[in-house]
Amino acid sequence: MSLLSWFDNRTLLSCQLLLAIVFAIVFFAMRRTYPELRGVFSVALSFLLGIPGVLLLSSRGIIPYFVSTVIANCFVFAAFLSLYRGILHFLGSKRPLYPVLATSLLTIAVVFYFSQIHIDIVPCIVAVSFNIALIRGLIAIELFLHAKERNTFRLFAVSMSFFSLMSLNRGLQTLFHGAPANYLQRDTLQTLTLATGLLSVCLTGLFFLLMCNSHVLARVRYESRLDLLSGAFNRQGIEQKLAVELKRIERSSSHKLCIALIDIDHFKAINDTSGHAAGDAALRNVAAAVADGLRAYDYLGRYGGDEFLLILPQTACDDALTVSDRIGRSVRSTSRSTSPITVSIGLTEAIPGEAATTLLARADKALYEAKSAGRNCSRSLLHNQFLPSAWNPESQN
Repeated sequence: MSLLSWFDNRTLLSCQLLLAIVFAIVFFAMRRTYPELRGVFSVALSFLLGIPGVLLLSSRGIIPYFVSTVIANCFVFAAFLSLYRGILHFLGSKRPLYPVLATSLLTIAVVFYFSQIHIDIVPCIVAVSFNIALIRGLIAIELFLHAKERNTFRLFAVSMSFFSLMSLNRGLQTLFHGAPANYLQRDTLQTLTLATGLLSVCLTGLFFLLMCNSHVLARVRYESRLDLLSGAFNRQGIEQKLAVELKRIERSSSHKLCIALIDIDHFKAINDTSGHAAGDAALRNVAAAVADGLRAYDYLGRYGGDEFLLILPQTACDDALTVSDRIGRSVRSTSRSTSPITVSIGLTEAIPGEAATTLLARADKALYEAKSAGRNCSRSLLHNQFLPSAWNPESQN
């Protein structure tokens, strides 16, 4: 006795429809909760469109033939096209949808001809199966191209490859052995088709849900390292970036690394005379002015209170001084009050193998020297000019 004989076709169909409804609701809800997630709406729409398609296909012989073949397959292809579009959008792929749309329209034309003009269901099933195999295969290729080290993408691609081969097998079996009398006919081929459809809905929904969850978790981790007021990294986030950069110069002494501590001059006076709202605005304006002139691989973080830490990879101290002068001018130009906001900047260059605490203490000493020089200026301090044991950051207070 075949294992497939244990399954009831109507039960398989009901489970497939129920799963499609569940995933459609889940992805529509996810799209509402996380509107920044790309492609989720199209995937949700895919599950939704597949429901009437499968229902109409399963009603062949009960409803008009045109509806159970042409209209039903229009819904099925719309579902697969929407799935393909959603995955492309999620992956950020610019691959055009037109070729797949063209093959789907051609397949619909074949279905129309062999269901309305020259009645023969076999070419209809073969054409539909081959086109679905093509779409699944293209989705698998796209996932493989974007897999890299992501196991979820790779497993999703493998599953899509498997279902593409099953669709091809369905078309070939129909071509050589004929078509079933109806969609729910109890035979090995039709039961296998329904079981494959159920498994396809299940795995497609689960893998895409895992992809979405990974994206959301990555975004949550990233946002947990941001300072909500200034938009720069918070202290934890900028210290993590500094640790990474220090390891990089330790591996290669040819890489340069500078850091700068940026302090808003007379910040307490701003809060006391103009209120905390003005102080918050000053923090946002300074962060925006500093970030505006940075490179893609520079990092800015709010290190504490009114103090920012700027990380300048692949930058020597002389070049960092030029950057700091530009930052000072940019900050002053953003102020609209009669008393412009200014910043004091302490710069230093890291050496391979140096601890972050020593590097930050040296930058703090350079910042203290900038303040002692009258503020609104930059000062640099190299490692051979600084004795950690002779410098106590608490002496600033």
